[in-house]
Amino acid sequence: MDLKKAIILCAGFGKRVLPLTKTLPKPLLKVNQVPLIEYSIRILKELGIEEIAVNVHHLKDKIIEYLDTYHPNIKIFNEEIILDTGGALVNAKSFLSEDYFVILNSDTIWQKNYIPFMKSLIHKTIENNFNAGLLLARKENSFDENLNPDFSLNDNLLVDKKDHIYTGFQIMRSNLLEKRKLEPFSVKKIWDDLIIEKKITGEVFEETFYHTTDFQIYNKLKKINIIF
Repeated sequence: MDLKKAIILCAGFGKRVLPLTKTLPKPLLKVNQVPLIEYSIRILKELGIEEIAVNVHHLKDKIIEYLDTYHPNIKIFNEEIILDTGGALVNAKSFLSEDYFVILNSDTIWQKNYIPFMKSLIHKTIENNFNAGLLLARKENSFDENLNPDFSLNDNLLVDKKDHIYTGFQIMRSNLLEKRKLEPFSVKKIWDDLIIEKKITGEVFEETFYHTTDFQIYNKLKKINIIF
């Protein structure tokens, strides 16, 4: 099954990288002269996903201007009030109408060497009829050594035991959004339900995980040579 649609989450306030995000939204901060959002767009295109949406709120006009200039075909979902990661998906469910779609956080610096693990996750999720799947990183592979683990895997099932870090890449079934109200809520609520139902899986990748966690980590990332 070829996935066709994805959404990049771009609405957050970026409080942990203040004062930079007083005037520039976090997705437009640059590493190696490349805006963070561009890493997300590039990796999706490498995966063959051309129908892309983003959600916007904080300093939205700057993100919209960037996309209008460089990626005019990307669909934009404006949030008058910030809807968090789950509400953002409900707000965009008219676009996310395929059986499965991809969700990306825009503050991970996505690399080409992640692609085999992404494809493996997509295949595992769909072929085994899971409702969602998360791409995970080993804590020892995180550039930010202070990031705390989120989940673990047990017989290909995502569990609450905290061994691995969620990278910000996931695949999800669109029917999970059908009965959700349009209100602010975290996507973690969906994950929690799926963990209980044993309908969510994961894939652990073996590469370095680059995440722009905060102001200090962002400044460190700018000093290393990261090439897509």
